[in-house]
Parts: sequence; structure tokens; C-alpha cells
Amino acid sequence: MLKPMFCCIAATDYCMLRCKMCNKWHEPQPKPDEIPSISEWKKFISDFRELVDEGFEMDFGGGEALSMPGILELIKHAKKEGFRTTIASNGYLINEEMARRIGDSGLDAVSLSLDSPYPEKHDETRGVQGVYARVMEALDNLTKYAKNTKKGICAIIMNENIDDLLKLVQWADNDSRVDWIYFMVIVQPNYSGPLTDQWQDEYQYLWPKDKSKVINLLDEFIRLKQNGSKITNRIEHLRAYKAYFNNPQKLVNKAKCIVGGRAISVNAYGFIQLCLFKDFIGNIRKDDIRKLWYSQDADLIRKKVDECKTNCHLLLNCCYVEDDPGLYKDTKATIPGWNKFLTYCYSKGLSYAVYRGIQYWKWRVACQKRGIDYRKF
Repeated sequence: MLKPMFCCIAATDYCMLRCKMCNKWHEPQPKPDEIPSISEWKKFISDFRELVDEGFEMDFGGGEALSMPGILELIKHAKKEGFRTTIASNGYLINEEMARRIGDSGLDAVSLSLDSPYPEKHDETRGVQGVYARVMEALDNLTKYAKNTKKGICAIIMNENIDDLLKLVQWADNDSRVDWIYFMVIVQPNYSGPLTDQWQDEYQYLWPKDKSKVINLLDEFIRLKQNGSKITNRIEHLRAYKAYFNNPQKLVNKAKCIVGGRAISVNAYGFIQLCLFKDFIGNIRKDDIRKLWYSQDADLIRKKVDECKTNCHLLLNCCYVEDDPGLYKDTKATIPGWNKFLTYCYSKGLSYAVYRGIQYWKWRVACQKRGIDYRKF
């Protein structure tokens, strides 16, 4: 039976920042009668729980998710239903009171956007003065008042911060408040029109001007990760970033998209998508996700996704799975029974990397039982 492997609730489109790499703040906000009520959101969460196993991760985003009234009530409800919960935030609203409420909600993890260790650089990138200071305050407040909530940093690799990112990693590795640091690459900004390989013509100020510098940076990230850094990108993921910066028009991943067929995204209006670049399959205000998941409309979208050859940034930044075993020549010898594992995966019609992507938690458990540090792969 086909089960979802990813769920993101973009509960609000509002954001107080004016980021250079995102156009979402340009968009008009929905009217009060156009958005789901808290009870409608809760019903969706409860119904969706019937499609997945306990411990499934539900991600909450935006806009700035914490600006939505009732967002922590939804997180508390999701926790009661047995979900693992995460939220992406710019940190701007996480004062002491908000941190206490986050702790009370049971939120498992928060990812804070931070693109530079230099306050003026981060503020400039995010378009509002004082954002860097708010992130530092958020880390302090969450550490003090939400002790069970893990805290990580998400940084975007782009032209303006290439020279800053090694220092950012060093800071994260040495700061006890930070549990991880994750990197994304600069891609076509949100809400900038249909996906196109020519987006860099308009946004060339975002794209790294020195290719060798960014490639060397990623090589250093790989070295740091192999030596115990808090970087959570897998090594093959960082290698894919290198391939992307070397030739952004080339399709980095040749495998079928694993996002559209097994993902659920719900926007601030309640519309449901299996792929952000395909049609809606329904709306949580009037449709039952348990029926929509197995509907003809959903199957049609999955068919379109299977046939899609778009050079999609979602597969690169958020859901990357490499399908070329040749990239792992330097790591395969460290895993006992590697050939047996490969043979098993291919007998199931999957590359081992896709198998890892779908069953990653099982991979982690298997590595731990063998005394292998899975974070190095």
C-alpha cells in the first residue's frame, strides 16, 4: 500500500522579512474567510495520521509559520496524534514568551535561517535590520525555555556569503545551543514564475561568480563532515551540490522523482498538492485526505510526475537521493556486507540510494547496530 513519505503544512504566506532569494512576501495575503479554521487543520492532521505510521515527521512552514495564530495549537495536536513535528523559522518572533509556548507545545525541532556569522551581512540578505540579533535571541530563549526542542541552522549557499560559510560552520560546531547545520543551494526564488533554466539572468547577483571557490567550499564541507562536524547534509548530497554549481542546467538526479508520488503539501488556503508544480488534488476544507490520497486525481498527478524531466530544485535542496553508486567509491568499503546490501536493493527494483531515502531511519538503526557512524555518509 502506497504511504506518504513527506508532509509539509505551509500554514501562512505572511513573512515580515524581505529576503533577496524569495518573492513570497510580494504575494497578497488570503482573506480570513479563505483560510482553513483551526478545527479544519486539526481534522486534516488527524485524518492524515491514518495514512502513516507513528513517528512520521510533519513539517510546518510558511511564510513565517510562527506568525500564524494557532500554529502551536496545531503542533500540540499533531504531537498527540503521534507525529514528530518540526518547524522552519526566521527566528524573528521567538522571544521568551514564544519560546515557553514552543516548549509547552512539544515541538521536536526548529530550523532557524541564518546565512552569515556577520550580523550586517545576514540582515542585508534578509532585508530587515536586526534579524541576526533575533536569531541569537531565539537560540538563547529556546535553550532556556524549550529544553526538549532541538535547534538547527539552515543556510543558503549563494554569492554574497561564500566567504562567510566556513566561519558559520565553525561557529555552529562550537556553539552548544546549535544541534545541527544544514545547507541549501541558491535556486530560482519562490514565486518568480515557472521553473526555467534562465532564472539566473534575472537573479545573477545571487549566483556564485567564482565557480572554483564554491566547489572548494563544498569539498571542505565534506572533509569537515567526515571529521564529526554538525553538518547534516549527507556526503552524496554535498557532491550533488558540486555538480549543480558546476553545471546548473544539467539534471543532477536521473532517478524518478520520489517527491510527487509520496508527498503532501498543504498551502495557506488549504489546497493540497503532491507536487508544488502540478495541479491541486483537493482542499482540506471540503475534502478528506484519506480519500484524496487514493483518488484518480492523485494517481494522474503521480503519472505526470513519473514522466517529469524538469530540473527541479526541490529534488536538490529538500529531497535529494542520488542514483549513481559510482559516487560512493570512497565509502562503500567501510560498510560490512555492502555488496549483499546492493544486491538486495537492486532485487527490489531500487538503487540503494533510493532505498536509503525511503527507509532512512532503518538505515540509521542498521548502522548503529554495526557500530557505524551513519552521519559520515
